[in-house]
Amino acid sequence: MASWSAKRRFGYFLAFVVLVVLVVGLPVFFSFYKSPTCADGEKNGGEKGIDCGGSCVRLCPADFAAPRALWSYSARIAPGIYNALAYAENPNQSVYAEKVGYTFRLYDSAGLLVAEKRGETLVPAGQKFAVFESGIRTGQRVPLKTTFEFSDVSEWKSGKATPNPRVLSIDLEQGDSPRAEVKVSNDSANLTLSSLDVFIIIYDEADSRMAFSKTRLDAIAPRQTETLYFTWPGAFPRPSVRKEVLFMAH
Repeated sequence: MASWSAKRRFGYFLAFVVLVVLVVGLPVFFSFYKSPTCADGEKNGGEKGIDCGGSCVRLCPADFAAPRALWSYSARIAPGIYNALAYAENPNQSVYAEKVGYTFRLYDSAGLLVAEKRGETLVPAGQKFAVFESGIRTGQRVPLKTTFEFSDVSEWKSGKATPNPRVLSIDLEQGDSPRAEVKVSNDSANLTLSSLDVFIIIYDEADSRMAFSKTRLDAIAPRQTETLYFTWPGAFPRPSVRKEVLFMAH
């Protein structure tokens, strides 16, 4: 059985070891240890993936489906100048992404690239939306095919679909200079809707898009209505059968 003096010496030794750990070991540990972050390139800190999920704002690829472009189309607005529109959909009801890259490409009848336009867009949660590029210059060449694709979406975030105005009526006058009047209503009791791009798409009897136009809705107060105006530089190639209005927030 250890003597009292031996126990005392052991106690002194143990206290010395603890002191060394506190004075030397802890500073060394903290000098090398880095707390988990959402940008350290590692799966840690309760993350579901590398720098995604858990406490990170960025969602993991398994948490969402990629947005998809349903169709794309370009229309001549002046000699050698075209506007392009992509009709896209985000199937994720509570997931959105900001500043998603995209590319429009316009091709001629021989399949040769005429023009390319890149940009970034918001992908709103749970809705169909339009991506628009204006003033694409094609020179003397005539584009007959337009393609559109999203770049990889690097940062998805959780969020609900934003409310849009309700379309009350669409009055379209066809002719050499078509124009449309669209009445919309903000049905919210307390939310002002602001900074909206508004698109109207014109479809023919075969339900093929044949024209589109864009305007801006700066703000619409709760329980208010507004009339929006759209114009085109020339007659439609065929009679219009269906009209669709899309809203896109900034």
